[in-house]
Amino acid sequence: MNTSAPFSLHGKSIFITGGSSGIGLGTSYRCVQEGARVIIADIQAPPQSVLDAGGIFIEVDVTDRDKVIDAFRQAETSIGKLDVIIHNAGKPGNGKHLTDSDEEVLDSVVNLNLYGTYYILKYGPAHMRDGGSIINTASVAGLQQNEGFFDYSATKAAIISMTKTAAVELGARGIRCNAVAPGPVKTPMLPPGHILNALAKNLSALGRIAEIDDLVGVYHFLASDQSRYITGHTLVVDGGRLAGFRTEVLGRLAG
Repeated sequence: MNTSAPFSLHGKSIFITGGSSGIGLGTSYRCVQEGARVIIADIQAPPQSVLDAGGIFIEVDVTDRDKVIDAFRQAETSIGKLDVIIHNAGKPGNGKHLTDSDEEVLDSVVNLNLYGTYYILKYGPAHMRDGGSIINTASVAGLQQNEGFFDYSATKAAIISMTKTAAVELGARGIRCNAVAPGPVKTPMLPPGHILNALAKNLSALGRIAEIDDLVGVYHFLASDQSRYITGHTLVVDGGRLAGFRTEVLGRLAG
C-alpha cells in the first residue's frame, strides 16, 4: 500500500522545458513548491524567485539535438535520474492560410514543435527511472483545425501522435506518456488583443479564457503517482470549447 501523501511530488526529479514563462513557469513554481528537484530547461533564464525557491536553470535550445543530449546529461548529474519530464517548449505559426504560407516560418515551427518533441522523447527516457511520467504540451489546435493555424495544428497533432507511440514503446518500463491539450490560455504567447481571447470567452462552455493556474494542476496530477495507470491519453483543458455550444452562442453565430 502506498502511504505517501496523495499527489505528492516531494523528492521527485523533474525536467521542464519551456519552464521560464507561461504554463511552463507556472508548472515550475508548483513543482518546486511541492518539494521536487526541478531543472528548468529553456533558452532564457526564469525569474530569480523560482531559482531562489530551488529551481535549477539549464540553458538549452530544444531544436538542437546535441544541446538536448547535453542538457539531459547535466540534469542527471545535478538531480539524479529523472522521475518526470514535462515538455512545454513550443511556438505558434504566423496565422497565414496554407496557400499563402511562408516555408521559412513553417521550418521554424516544425523545428521547435515537432523536432523539439522528437529529441525530448528520443533522448529523455535514457535518463529516467522506470515508472516515471512524460507530459507533452499539445493543443486543441491539434484536434480541431481552424483557418490560419495549419502549421501550428499540424505540429501539435504530431505531438499527440508521438505521445501515443512513446506510451506504447515505454510501457514495458512503466513509463507513462501523456499530452495536455490546452485551449487558449493567457500567456505571453497570446497578447490581450488576440482574437482567441474573445473566442474563448464566447465559445467555451465556462465562458472565459484559461489562466495559467487552470493548467498547473493538470500537470501536477499527471506528474504524480496518482496518474500511474493513465498513459497514451490527451487531456483536453479548454473550458468545454470542444464539447459544444450553448443556444445563446449559436444564436449569435446565426446572426
